[in-house]
Amino acid sequence: MTSMSTINANSAKPKRGSPRDGRGRRSLKNAWNAEGRIDMDERITPRSFAAGLPGDIPRHWLPGNEFVSSLLNAYTILVPANEAFYIRTLNACLPHVRDETLLGRCQDFIRQEAQHGVAHKRYWDNLDAQGYAYRGFERMVDRRVFRVMDRFAPLWFRASLVSCVEHINAFLGYEFLSQSILASADPRMRDLMEWHFAEEIEHRAVAFDLLQAVSPRYPVRLLGAITTSTLFYLLMTGLTTALLAQDRRLWRKATWRQAAWHLGTGHGMARRTLQHLLDYLRPGFHPSRLPGADALAAGVLTRQASRQPPAVVAMGTRT
Repeated sequence: MTSMSTINANSAKPKRGSPRDGRGRRSLKNAWNAEGRIDMDERITPRSFAAGLPGDIPRHWLPGNEFVSSLLNAYTILVPANEAFYIRTLNACLPHVRDETLLGRCQDFIRQEAQHGVAHKRYWDNLDAQGYAYRGFERMVDRRVFRVMDRFAPLWFRASLVSCVEHINAFLGYEFLSQSILASADPRMRDLMEWHFAEEIEHRAVAFDLLQAVSPRYPVRLLGAITTSTLFYLLMTGLTTALLAQDRRLWRKATWRQAAWHLGTGHGMARRTLQHLLDYLRPGFHPSRLPGADALAAGVLTRQASRQPPAVVAMGTRT
């Protein structure tokens, strides 16, 4: 196999042996049956988010739910540094991968993740105009968490972190889409979030399969899961709390009722999150086990691409 040291998000070339369907999408259908894996129809299409994010988007863009609006604003703030860490980690892993199909899947994963960071950072202009103070926190997380990981953490550990956080991203997308949580959201922000969630579902198996290629030992997965879930929810809780405090809504009864509905009696996200995380720790786990997820993602992406003008545009196939 030709040695590969890095892959740029815009210039990586697909390898031979990575089948594509008639639309140029990388297709991986039932690829692991011979090895006892779960059937999966995976098609990863890098896309750019073409829809506008104008300045008139309200600060609480999910009407009647300041809690979820702030929660996903926190997610938007954390996405660019997260995605950049994923890309650096995958680039570092690729020289250790011998399977050319997996290499090609990683290349398309990188292109998708690069576009997520670009799109979410566009929305930061809105947050700045609304007066939120968050950039210092974001820079601190990037420098003291992700850059420290780059420098000191072994590659197997970084790969395990990315595998688990990609599982979290995928099941968040699955729950938000399957429960139509954003049905009443401002349509511009609904497009942004649902596009991102759909693509997280679309490429949900890539980082896990990469971890199996780099370091398939169960203790590696377990350590990454404990570290990632702790760090992810601490950062999300801290930043969501800070945004609500800046809005003077943190201690309002309505906010706590919204949180209780989202986490408990309504959307049930606390219980569902725990279930998804425990699933990840099962020895026989594979990300393809997410019933109906592919259809959910395909429905969102097809709808957004077919509008005039389209909200998302497929990027050119690399040759």
